[in-house]
Amino acid sequence: MKARQLGISWLVAAYGLWKVLFAENAKVLFMSKGEDEAWQLIDKSRFILNHLPDYLGLIQKHPENKTIIDFKASNSVIQALPSTKDAGKGTDATLVVRDELASHPYAGENFSAIGPAIDSGGQLIDLSTINKLDVESHFTERVNRARDKTSNAHLIFLGWKLRPVRQEGLSLDEWFKLRILPKYSPLEIEQEYPETIEEALKLSGVRAFFDINALEDMLMYVHPTVPAEINTHNGMVKIYQLPVVGEQYCIFTDPSDGKDDPHATGVMHPRTGEIVALSHGKIPADECAQIHDSLVRFYNNAFNTFEINAMAGGKMAETIKKLETPRCFGFRKGELKSGEEGWWTGGWSGTSVRRDMIYRLEEAIRKRLIILHDREAIEELRGFIVPEGGIPQASRGLHDDYIMMLGGLWMMRKVIPQGSGSGYSFKYKQSW
Repeated sequence: MKARQLGISWLVAAYGLWKVLFAENAKVLFMSKGEDEAWQLIDKSRFILNHLPDYLGLIQKHPENKTIIDFKASNSVIQALPSTKDAGKGTDATLVVRDELASHPYAGENFSAIGPAIDSGGQLIDLSTINKLDVESHFTERVNRARDKTSNAHLIFLGWKLRPVRQEGLSLDEWFKLRILPKYSPLEIEQEYPETIEEALKLSGVRAFFDINALEDMLMYVHPTVPAEINTHNGMVKIYQLPVVGEQYCIFTDPSDGKDDPHATGVMHPRTGEIVALSHGKIPADECAQIHDSLVRFYNNAFNTFEINAMAGGKMAETIKKLETPRCFGFRKGELKSGEEGWWTGGWSGTSVRRDMIYRLEEAIRKRLIILHDREAIEELRGFIVPEGGIPQASRGLHDDYIMMLGGLWMMRKVIPQGSGSGYSFKYKQSW
């Protein structure tokens, strides 16, 4: 377990290369959370290999293959793999390195898969900073068991002060005070730059608001967009599923002023909970309204509304009226209002719409009732936290636009007609 920027990834890359250069039939596996990250680790070994003296060099079998380094004479190999449930299964590895393990999506399942590979004499190095928002992660469990001596693993902690120089001309304490304290929150400092193992492992007063395991499961549904005959505004609008004739959809927009916060527009299939389209980016409220209107019409005149808070909400309401967006409703004091536009979501009282949105969304995600195809949106959900004694909020430097959009959609899902085309809501006695 380590702090950031200590050069440990370079160290294990050199160690893995030494294993295959000086042993027959050695097999080294470098695993990281994704392909790109695994390739970055093996590139470190390749860089070292290319700068060794000639007498230490061996002829490679596949010098152009970026996923492996292998040699003809020794039959030894380094292979880069993304972390999956079965990565490394069925192989007899000399060394397995799992880099930044706390961020691996299938770390626990993968441990079972690679166990037999190292049980016959191989070595496993798990390497990571800690994720303090996920106290039940596989990496944290491994650290705690090694610390309590309930496993045969050896725990090594590497604090941030082990790197002797961080910036020329500054002592470590000066660098920390100048570069780290003003930039990061206390939680981020405890997580990224711990000085002691006690600091790294102590329970934080901050916790993740949304269920981390549910968000990890949600990543299984991430996939590319599909072509659609609609203006995507240079890729800002993402279509994941095309509209189906006769199906009902609902749309909610959290608008922006185009300066500080981005807007977020989502289209949900209310029967399945699938988010079939998204729009996200920093644009003025009138442009938000145009995207909102085009998606409403594209998805079978979808039932729709938007957050009316502040100037951005007022400007969007004005544009929605000019566009004559169909099937747009207002929400006032817990009731649907035809002839009005927008939804006031401000405040955090016990009866506020915003509070209901956030807590109902948390339940929906925990119960796996929402299908989300966008990785960026999932990452925003991961960064939504609850400080000790505080209210749910975005982590420092992050936004909550996707969250408000998803919360609005989930609340809409409960009140809109579930039939196709025009319908009737008995609860609100409102025809559409």
